[in-house]
Amino acid sequence: MPNDIPDLDSLRSQIDAIDAELHEKIVQRIALIDQVAQAKQLSGGGAVAMRPNREANLVRNLADRHKGQLQTATVVRIWRELINGATALQGPLSVAVCAPERSVGYWDMARNHFGSSVPMTLHTSPSLVLRMVDDEPGVIGLLPFPQGGEDNPWWPALASQADGQVGPRVIWRLPFFASPTGRFEQLESLAVAKLVPEASGDDATLMAVETDRDVSLARAVDQLGKCGFTVHPLAVQEQEARQQRLQLFEMDGMISHEDPGLVKFADAMGEGLFRLSILGAYPKALSGDAGKG
Repeated sequence: MPNDIPDLDSLRSQIDAIDAELHEKIVQRIALIDQVAQAKQLSGGGAVAMRPNREANLVRNLADRHKGQLQTATVVRIWRELINGATALQGPLSVAVCAPERSVGYWDMARNHFGSSVPMTLHTSPSLVLRMVDDEPGVIGLLPFPQGGEDNPWWPALASQADGQVGPRVIWRLPFFASPTGRFEQLESLAVAKLVPEASGDDATLMAVETDRDVSLARAVDQLGKCGFTVHPLAVQEQEARQQRLQLFEMDGMISHEDPGLVKFADAMGEGLFRLSILGAYPKALSGDAGKG
């Protein structure tokens, strides 16, 4: 045998040693997660153990430092499995998937992000999913991304919550990272949970603006821009019975009701503005290049 041919038994032994070391590190990581769970219980942590901001930064750092032939998206998927498995150890965790047309894409999207071991159920009713999130500990709802012209959109239910009410809030826009097996029939979705969003450093806020019927989408977008916001219109619902219009926007950054720009916007809109509702916030997705390896 020529000297330059690798010895397979030696290579396999090295792989086995690395596998054993990886497994040992995973066991050590889970032991630390147990301590985190105990600390959260003592400090009165929220109903959902998931921390989207921390998860997003972990995945972003992973994508930034990854090298080698293995696709970045594959490495991210491995870590998503580890993250979700560890999160499930800290308290109840399940996913209620709403797929009105029974599309396999929404189910695949949920599995890709929330992992293969997290319990999942499939539903056709958005209102049922929202009720499960509100009533059952640890439930995350996955709902179709809002579209213009929908007959009965689900997102106004979040806008109708009373100020200060602790209810479901949007915490993820999916897919967060590109899948090596496809783009889920080109679908997108929003994940909701009873969880207060936290900043990850690169975020977007979902906001509903309730106005008089005479206030056009273009006027609202223009005025928000003048108040310093970068705005992406998503959907409009005409509320015929109330003679009002509900407009949905994605806005760059983590924005609160107390933001000076929103105060300025409310003053500029005057009596034509009835209400501003922040429906949640989420980390922005990895760039398109991140999944190419």
